[in-house]
Amino acid sequence: MSVSPRRLRVGALALATLAIISTGACSAGGSGGNANGGTKTLTVNTSFVLKTLDPGRVYEATGLTAVHALYDTLLTFKGSDVSKPVPALAESYEVSPDAKTFTFKLRSGVTFSDGSPLTADDVVFSLNRLKNIKGSPAVTVSGLTVSKTDESTVVVTSATPDPNVPVVLAMPSTGVVNAKAAREHGAKDGADAAQGDTAQQYLDTTSLGSGPYVLKSYDPSSQVVLEANPKYWGTKPQFARVVLRNMDAQTQKLTMQRAQVAEISLDISGKLLDGLPGTLLTSGVQDTVYFLFLNADPAVSPVAANPTFNRALRAAIDYQGVAALYGKGAAPGAGLVAPAFAGALPAAEESTRDVARAKALLAEAGLTNPTVKFTYPAITYKGVDLGTVATKVQGDAAEAGIKLELNPQPLTTFLDEMRSGKSALGFTPQSLNYPVADSLINNMAPGQATALRSGWTLDRADPAVVAAGKKVTETLDLAARATAMQEWQRLMNASSPYIVLASNSSIVVATADLTGTDYTAAGWQVDLAAVGRK
Repeated sequence: MSVSPRRLRVGALALATLAIISTGACSAGGSGGNANGGTKTLTVNTSFVLKTLDPGRVYEATGLTAVHALYDTLLTFKGSDVSKPVPALAESYEVSPDAKTFTFKLRSGVTFSDGSPLTADDVVFSLNRLKNIKGSPAVTVSGLTVSKTDESTVVVTSATPDPNVPVVLAMPSTGVVNAKAAREHGAKDGADAAQGDTAQQYLDTTSLGSGPYVLKSYDPSSQVVLEANPKYWGTKPQFARVVLRNMDAQTQKLTMQRAQVAEISLDISGKLLDGLPGTLLTSGVQDTVYFLFLNADPAVSPVAANPTFNRALRAAIDYQGVAALYGKGAAPGAGLVAPAFAGALPAAEESTRDVARAKALLAEAGLTNPTVKFTYPAITYKGVDLGTVATKVQGDAAEAGIKLELNPQPLTTFLDEMRSGKSALGFTPQSLNYPVADSLINNMAPGQATALRSGWTLDRADPAVVAAGKKVTETLDLAARATAMQEWQRLMNASSPYIVLASNSSIVVATADLTGTDYTAAGWQVDLAAVGRK
């Protein structure tokens, strides 16, 4: 079987998302004490990455945070635990032994925000619309078909065995819309939906979900306001109003330094955490990996493509020192799977430095003072200047006799060169927007999209790596699949063109009066409806 193509924010995609942040963020004044309307309003500061609140098209971080609060999904995750989906609209579900058929029993008594009952038809319509309008998140359900057996039972069938389908159906893009109301405003779920669906403009101003909040106002450049859904079927949120404000990370830090009550910031991480008041709450998990990529194509760089040079550079890097540059919540690199996700390598397998071995490997390969151009985006990401990290790697390599010529580039230029496959050596973050680590195989294994940008074709790869990736995708038991992912990473560390430098945490910073502000690696950052007051 082939692995599902579901993935997000790998390498260039992570930085493409950042490009939106870099150009779209603006500061918003006002302290938490003035903006939250006493105890009724929760203020959330974040650097907007936002294009739409249409669940069938939502793809960016800020949109996912809001849509998760507006639309219920069949399954969900609670708090920071992304190990297993739990019931939401579905009170229970069953999985066939071949992991191809998933049967969901819907919860009774659920209504949309207009009071109309939610039925299996709404679920089928919503998932088919997601698939057929072919927006950015459609890839997550491209291999699925959806039907109902009665008014409270939905069956999802995968074209190939895929034990990760329940995770996919917890993602905000699978949020269930009121099908009747959506159709009245141009929504379509048929094969012609990509051309015929015109509902986005309406769904950007009016929510049609059954979630704990409804949309009050939407300005993608400055502010999104949510209000509690008076007809919500579940536990009512404590805050009657949530205001998401567009604010750059540095301004968020200044704002949180004086915030008193009911305020959250989503983009203060790394060194930006230094100097915050000790009374603030922080929650985070290591969900981002930073790695080097060498080009395996000798026509691009005979030095970078040399497997022995690859091993020498790996041995030359001071991973502990690199991790220290990221600040709180970082750790030396181990494997391509970040520690937040099942299948990550244990901390005991973090990479270590051995300069003597690096020098010996260079001598073995007959490489004297090898030189490689080192390209990276001249940006700050998650509170860390990537140029500082690149300079550290350059210095480490020099101690082993390797010369790296730093080549900082504007973000768009870096992305263009990376996609063209012409970078001899580059540096980028990698993160996932939902907790399925084995989706990396479809991007980073030899012959896949990200790998080909580094010239890593199947004929240039160790057959053992290819076999290990195939074993992951053919393993249906999730625990066994996680173990297989670890074996795949060990082989990748031995011979792939990727060198994992460090893992870093995403962080939620909150005022001390709040509860339920756990950061989640599920994609929506924080569950707004779960936030309460002490």
